Amino acid sequence: MSFSLSTIDVDGTATAVVLVGETLYRLQDVAPSVFSSPAPAGLLGVFERWPENEQVLLDAVGRLESDPGAVSPVPRPSLEKWLTPLRFSRKVICTGFNYLSHATKDGGHGSFSKADNIPVFFLKPPTTTLVGQGASVRYPAQSAKFDYELELAVIIGRRGRKIGVNEAMSYVAGYTIGLDLSARDWQRHPQHMVKFDLFGGKAFDDSNPLGPGIVPARFVEQDNLQLRLQVNGELRQDASTSDMIWTVAEQIAAISEHVTLEPGDVIMTGTPSGVGLSTGTWLKAGDVLEAEITGLGALTVQIVDDR
Repeated sequence: MSFSLSTIDVDGTATAVVLVGETLYRLQDVAPSVFSSPAPAGLLGVFERWPENEQVLLDAVGRLESDPGAVSPVPRPSLEKWLTPLRFSRKVICTGFNYLSHATKDGGHGSFSKADNIPVFFLKPPTTTLVGQGASVRYPAQSAKFDYELELAVIIGRRGRKIGVNEAMSYVAGYTIGLDLSARDWQRHPQHMVKFDLFGGKAFDDSNPLGPGIVPARFVEQDNLQLRLQVNGELRQDASTSDMIWTVAEQIAAISEHVTLEPGDVIMTGTPSGVGLSTGTWLKAGDVLEAEITGLGALTVQIVDDR
């Protein structure tokens, strides 16, 4: 049976949990040995020893299937109690312009050729950008052109550098839903020396909602997942991961040419067409974003006014 790993707020404490079917259990109750230390690292400690911990979790879930009453479940929390699953990730690495529809329709690169290009990568600081569900995204006060991008997020489970494409997928621990939020007026600020700024446009606080849970890679067919994003109930993005220009494996190989990938690192794999940049329809305080990816559940966040 498939399962996912999340972090929720239980009586004011961030608690790692495993979702089996529709039932939540404290991970400490189900498989205490998966933690590398008595965490504040939470799920990061689990991914630091993912090759061995995955089997421990598979065995534990199998026991729960046979005897669901063996461990007391945790009541399902309200939306705002679902925290970002990885609270202490070391790196969030984002891929830009990685869907053909986004490059050609939103970006205006009508004659795009993969053979003539290399992927674009940039970093977000994880401890200040990663947030979970609920009213969790503060409107960036410096922006009047606040935009959204729904993305498949990859969680790394092994340390590696200069990884070959053919072995890259063995470094993937799991997948979750991510939103790469953007301040387009700062990303393309007219006073910027080169007229393009991925720091001002992408790395601001709360700019990377993630969750609700991480599904192990063995349960996910990452090459053909449907992505859907609604803003206030209106469908804005609807596409398949089959439209990616560079596959997950190719992204891992290209990133690891430059930096060492570490357990718990997050790779945001790009977004399809339909972003506000193409229509001039920007997010505002009070907006509700509902993101879904096949087999990964749904991530719902609300923009709150922090100005």
